[in-house]
Amino acid sequence: MSTNLGSFQYIKEQVLNTEWFKKACKEKKVIVKYFSKDFFGTILSNSYFKYEDTKYCFYKLLLIKFDYQEKLENDNHLKLMNINIVNETRFNIIKLLIFLQKDFLNTNHFFNMKIIDREEFIIRYIKVYDKYIDSSVLSKVLTHTYFLFNRCIHKLDYLMPRKRFIYSIYIKDIINSNMNSLRSDEQISILLYEKYNIKLSRRVICDIRNKYLISKVNKKDDIDSSLLITNFFSNKRELNKKNISYLPNNIKGVYELSSSKIEIYPFLTNKVIYIGSSKDIKKRLRTYITKYAHISEIKNLINNGDRLYFRFVKILEYRDFERKIINHFIYLHGELPKLNTQRVF
Repeated sequence: MSTNLGSFQYIKEQVLNTEWFKKACKEKKVIVKYFSKDFFGTILSNSYFKYEDTKYCFYKLLLIKFDYQEKLENDNHLKLMNINIVNETRFNIIKLLIFLQKDFLNTNHFFNMKIIDREEFIIRYIKVYDKYIDSSVLSKVLTHTYFLFNRCIHKLDYLMPRKRFIYSIYIKDIINSNMNSLRSDEQISILLYEKYNIKLSRRVICDIRNKYLISKVNKKDDIDSSLLITNFFSNKRELNKKNISYLPNNIKGVYELSSSKIEIYPFLTNKVIYIGSSKDIKKRLRTYITKYAHISEIKNLINNGDRLYFRFVKILEYRDFERKIINHFIYLHGELPKLNTQRVF
């Protein structure tokens, strides 16, 4: 099983652009078809398919298939047969995986991700499509197929994570929900079973924490002590002209914007949608409610009647502190705030 990009090059160079293929099509010995025309769409790159807004679509060469005479000159029909098998197998695996992980893909919340055993997936594949695949073929498709989801390009095996990765999400949730009371992995084991009916030994939990760099529960010092300054965030206020006008001028610091709606992140839920910094927070916040909005999505939310809120913390080294807060947010939630587009380095 070749990579998507390798498949494109092979189809173009060894088939579509050759004289033998053009001649065979002209003589009606080969007819170009597709496994489905329901999934065509405009994508930015030919090397992946995309899943977005509950839709998924493919570059057309990933869905191409050929009807051909049983035998062509120089055994060129074997090339067409190979392309048909590769494209159909990849397409079927993707369809089945998307069906199984639909809840996760629609929410981007790892608590909705199913644990899928590879051997069980193969059994289900054979039952659904009445076609055989083995573990090596499945592994190649998962490793060499890429897709666009939530502004990131992932390998297809992203949708078939290891059990211990999923368990790490639940362990992190237990730790974050009981930060002040946890003292041992034994306690985590008990709470995991009580809350999620997941039974893991203390030793397994310790191994998972070490593998996925989850801080030791009995060491609060693992959290950057400078982040404790977030306890001095101002009171949350609605983002509007009146509330912004009350702020002093030239406040240097970090600010946070939140929504009235709960946002779903991979690891946790939160109402925070943006974290930023400025040498003049009052001036920066004012831009969000004018036609010169610093981030157009925020202005659009306000224009649509959504209620947004802000709070801030004063600090001279605001750029460095912004980086620390964003990195901590990613650690807890699994990705950037919804409207942040890049990390601060």
